[in-house]
Parts: sequence; structure tokens; C-alpha cells
Amino acid sequence: MRRVLRGSSALFLAAAVLWPASAGSYDVIEVANGGTITGQVTFGGDVPKPEPLTVPKDADFCGATLPSEALVVSPKTRWVKNTIVYLEEALKGKSFASVQPLLDNAKCLMTPHVLGMVKGTDLAIKNSDPLLHNMHAAADGTTVFNLALPIQGQTIKRRVRVRKPGVVRVTCDSHPHMGAYLLVLDHPYFAVTDENGAFTIADVPPGKYKLTIWHESWKVVGYDKDKRPMYGQPTAQTREIEVPAKGTMRVNFEIK
Repeated sequence: MRRVLRGSSALFLAAAVLWPASAGSYDVIEVANGGTITGQVTFGGDVPKPEPLTVPKDADFCGATLPSEALVVSPKTRWVKNTIVYLEEALKGKSFASVQPLLDNAKCLMTPHVLGMVKGTDLAIKNSDPLLHNMHAAADGTTVFNLALPIQGQTIKRRVRVRKPGVVRVTCDSHPHMGAYLLVLDHPYFAVTDENGAFTIADVPPGKYKLTIWHESWKVVGYDKDKRPMYGQPTAQTREIEVPAKGTMRVNFEIK
């Protein structure tokens, strides 16, 4: 595994990306005896509360501030939302035809804040707001797409081509408080934790794998020229697991 550093002057620091290994090819097969990986991500220790997002433009529609999604933790249960969970490498397995990611611009936020997709497939990008949004995605310093959506209700599909699998940072050139993360892999074995901190990855061919979680940083390391907080490096963990045939492997993680 390699660790790649990326910089940013926007509200969020772009992450130091933990790049998954690239298999170079993936074979679709019938997974008759597949297993399931399930689990939860929780937060340990005192839970920080990220600063709200200051809206620099179109505040009459968006509001003066919006809640930050840098860290979303359930107050009583400490479940962590928006954590990426994925297999480091999968050479064969289920079809990825059912993976149809949609990134929406809704109420001046990108929804979902974190999503996954398969390399070389289409991402649907929607504008639900009566505002111009300009979606700018970059990976390792290279633009993946730069797309203007001036019409409310407009949806455009773009083929996502990256040199290697990893995390792509998506920002809005029109509204710098907006941001999302897109995990692009060679295979469909990934998930993003929900509001219960839960994830499920199904139909995994039996065998040994490395399972990784990734979460953006919530630690403020400074402020940019517009007084927006900049965040440090993301957190990541990797476990070696063995998926049983027609069984369930439960893996829980704690970040802090």
C-alpha cells in the first residue's frame, strides 16, 4: 500500500489518500457460495464537534451556515457515519452492474457526502437546487471531471476515469463550502457506513482479504484566507480477514 499526500485550500483539506492496491483486472463470475462481511464503526473517546460551514455565496437560499459533515457521530451510541469500508483487492466476484452511484447537489450540500463506484463506469451528477453548481473532481492533483450544472433538476452522467483506484475529492467551484468524497475501485466490494455506523459487503468469494476503513479528517490544523477551517490527514485502518463460504464475517472498528 502507498500513502499519497494531497493538498487543498478549500474548507476541507484534501486527504492524504490511502490508495488500495490495483489488481489491473477484475473477472465477473457467478458467486454461488459467497460470504458476507458486516460490522460497525464507532468513535472512541471525547467526540469533537466540527465547526459549522460558513456559506460565502447564495446565503439567502442556503442559509448563513450549514452543519459540517466532516464527522457525524450518533450522540448516545457513538456510531460513525460516512466511513468508507472496502477490500484492498478482489480479482474476481460479483457483477458491478448494480452499482449506480448518484451525487446530488441538494440544499447547498453534496449528497451523499461519501459514496463509492467502480473505475471506468458512470457517475450520475444531479442539481436539485435553483442555483448554478460547478462540480470539480480531482485525484492526486489531476482533474477527473469539471462540470457545470446551471439548471434545477438537471442530471448529467460522466464516465469516471482515474489512473489508479483511490479517493477522489469533489468540490463546487461556485460554493467552496461544499464537498464530497468518491471512492473509486477496480471492484464492487465496498460500502459506506450509515447513520448506525453499519456496513455490509455481500457475495464475497470465500478467502483471505485485507479490509480497510477510511474516514476524512475532522482535526482542524489551520484556517485558509477566507477563515474556513482546514483539516489534517484522514484516518485509516486495515485488518486481515477470512470470509467463510455462505457465512458471515463480522468486523467492528473504532476510530478516535
